[in-house]
Amino acid sequence: MSAANHSQQPIQFAYWVPNVSGGLVISNIPQRTGWDIGYNRKLAQIAERAGFDYALTQIRFTAGYGAENQHESVSFSQALLDSTEKLKVIAALLPGPWNPTLAAKQIATISHLSNARIAVNIVSGWFRGEFKAIGEPWLDHEERYLRSEEFIRCLRGIWTEPSFTFAGDFYRFRDYSLKPKPLAPLPEIFQGGSSRAARDMAARVSDWYFTNGNSVEGIRRQVEDIQSKAQANH
Repeated sequence: MSAANHSQQPIQFAYWVPNVSGGLVISNIPQRTGWDIGYNRKLAQIAERAGFDYALTQIRFTAGYGAENQHESVSFSQALLDSTEKLKVIAALLPGPWNPTLAAKQIATISHLSNARIAVNIVSGWFRGEFKAIGEPWLDHEERYLRSEEFIRCLRGIWTEPSFTFAGDFYRFRDYSLKPKPLAPLPEIFQGGSSRAARDMAARVSDWYFTNGNSVEGIRRQVEDIQSKAQANH
């Protein structure tokens, strides 16, 4: 759902891109979903013909937990964009392994290559073993969302300001200029998470908020909570 009030807009559809083996399904039952690029190109083209609006890639750095093989999300997103004409692809980014400078540059370039069909999903991280395996510091829950919020603020600043300066707890920039900027409209910023910290962050900085399964009433409360806070922040 959108962090702002878009209740008058028609419903849009997205699908979860299986760019990891098993589709991250925790099951001993053999999965029929492929994770190779050939399968995924065909799936993206089928989704586009069926009227889907978005495809969401996944980000994993290490084997295990239902994903023995993983393709990197940003380059995989570019491959899907090259295979389609209208479908928007949401590339998952994980602050820590990604710096806002690298992410802003990658996504700006892909915006030009895809005629502005690229978006991002900022993943704050939940798999401690993954961070340990790649030598990244593991922050506590609240700090992970604070870092993600700074990450988003930096992306937007780099994409929109001629000379970007920022002094945060996690990122610092001084008179940084990125050219070319992404094409208009700017890449949409998605974000998930069910905690209070995740919802408050979505209301402050994200364009779209992913929510997990819940009751109809539970989702309604989440929607009203985030929309009221988003309106107060904008």
